[in-house]
Parts: sequence; C-alpha cells; structure tokens
Amino acid sequence: MKITLDISHWVCVSESFLEDQSEAVNLAIERTEHLHARVGYTEGPQVPDPRVTAWQQALQAHLAWWDKIAERKKKNNNEILTISPEFGPFPYMVPLPQSGEPIANQWDINLYMMNLLRKKYS
Repeated sequence: MKITLDISHWVCVSESFLEDQSEAVNLAIERTEHLHARVGYTEGPQVPDPRVTAWQQALQAHLAWWDKIAERKKKNNNEILTISPEFGPFPYMVPLPQSGEPIANQWDINLYMMNLLRKKYS
C-alpha cells in the first residue's frame, strides 16, 4: 500500500519527534509516494513559521524524514516525488492573540517551503 505522508500530525498527536516510533516511521517512509510538507511540532500540527530560528528543530526533524523518502525514491530510480507545501490558514496557523490576524503570511511560507524543497530535491 502506498501513502501520502503528513507526518506533522504524527508529531502533534504523539507530542514527540517520534524518537520511539522508528519502526512505524520507517514503514511509512518505505510506502510514501506523496508528501504534505507541513512542519508539525510537539504541541501542534503546524509551526507558525518554519523560517524562524525557534522552529528549526521541528523543520530539521521533518527534513530528515523527507530526505529518507527522497533518497529511497532516487535509489529505486523513481525520479518523481510529489510534494504539497501545505501550510494552512487558521486553525492550523496560529493567530495573533489580540487581533486574530495570521501570525505570518501563509502564501510566503508555502513559497519558502516550495523553493527550499525544490532546491534540496532537484
């Protein structure tokens, strides 16, 4: 069975970076055909802004999993890896408490992720 992997939800639900779930994560990596490139953290499914230093641990954890998927696809001569940068609006994006406005620009974050991943996996 092939899957679309949005591991950000795994991180949120387990409240961890899945350190104790390597068997399940490796199985998912072996079966992934498409990535939802949202970066989760231990208390939520989407970091407010992956460009910010405070969220680098979460970003690096996700990149490590995504790297393994890209390496597997390349090793198997499968040149296509589809990815959806998927940073969403409220309630995924945390709003500013006083105004309710988005904490960051969703479009800019998705462009950042697209460009980061395109450069990394091209």
